[in-house]
Order: sequence, then structure tokens, then C-alpha cells
Amino acid sequence: MSAFGGRDGGIVIDETILRAFGTIWPRHVSSLTQFLIDCRKHFNSDLDLFLVLCIIGDRTFSTEHAPSDMDFDNWSSASPREVQSIEINAQSLSDYSGIPRETVRRKLNILVEKGWVERDHRGYITATAKAKEELAPLTKSSLVYLTRMKSVLTDL
Repeated sequence: MSAFGGRDGGIVIDETILRAFGTIWPRHVSSLTQFLIDCRKHFNSDLDLFLVLCIIGDRTFSTEHAPSDMDFDNWSSASPREVQSIEINAQSLSDYSGIPRETVRRKLNILVEKGWVERDHRGYITATAKAKEELAPLTKSSLVYLTRMKSVLTDL
């Protein structure tokens, strides 16, 4: 097994993935590229706006609080408020993403205007059901990406 340092927390990379890298990498890049093209279209070419919303979405429907038995249909019909979110504000978004704070604030204003995020009285931000509804085509695009990657990894 190989280990890589950095932001990933020093995760150990499985040897199977390293041995099949020549097969996995181009399929991953091709699928990810198509997903990012779809994202760029939905976000009027503003991938920073997309990234800010992704981080908010990650905190709104966090890995540590998401029900492990929730399937896609239940996720689709659930309110973002049904899962305990992790608090995030503009400063922490900037710190985490590396996007300048003033840029994050402008992106947040756009997302609030669209109704895709809400700020509470403390300045914490969460994604809304409206974001989930209006960005359903991107959810479908991510499902395509995940399906392609599952196929690649299953074939190992």
C-alpha cells in the first residue's frame, strides 16, 4: 500500500487501485470532465460558485450525520433539515476552499438570491430544498459519474 500526505489526511491508497491506475485514471478523468461540464453549464461558467455550494451541501448533508440506510428515493424526498448539519460560515468556507473571503461573500449573496442557501441569525449557512430541486439534473449527472466509477472499480 502507498500513502500520500496532504489534505486527504494521509489516506492509504489500495494496491489494487495503484496496479489498475492506467485503466481507472482515464475513465475517471473522462467521467469527471463530463460532470464538471454539466456543473459549469448549470452555474453559468462559475465553478467557484459551484464549489461554494458543494461545500455548503457537504456540511448540510454531512457524511457523519447522514443515515447509512437512506436510499436515493428517500434522499430525494427528504428535507435538508432532516439531517443534522455541520455549522459553516463565510470565513470557514474561505479557509476551507482557499477562495478569498470577499469572493465567498459575493458567491453566497448569489446563492441566497437564488434561494439555494439560507443564513441563520448566527451567520451559519445551509443548503435548501430549492437547491436540491433546481439542481436535480446535476444530481442525475453525479449518479452517472458514480455508476461509471462503480463499473470501473467492480471490474478490478
